[in-house]
Amino acid sequence: MTTAKLSDEALLAFLQSHPGFRDRLASIVGAVGNADGDLDEADAAEERLVEEMRLLGREALQDWAEKRGEATERDVRGQAGIHRQGKKNSAGTRNSARSLS
Repeated sequence: MTTAKLSDEALLAFLQSHPGFRDRLASIVGAVGNADGDLDEADAAEERLVEEMRLLGREALQDWAEKRGEATERDVRGQAGIHRQGKKNSAGTRNSARSLS
């Protein structure tokens, strides 16, 4: 797995456009620095950081899935001969009309 190198400006722009990520990272930084003063034991710090990382992973995967879904929809809409499925315009045949035939 390779790690991407981002400039400070690129990272800041990303965090500004993804406030959920920014808030989660702020929470992680707060836990590392023990900003609340409630992480006096290693077990408590580990539990908090593991939970924060789990939530960050969930948010990252959800963001990825949304972007992937949007990209797939754009690809499908761009293909010739593909028609979007939608609701039927007709409610079908009325019961009284069926019984007459």
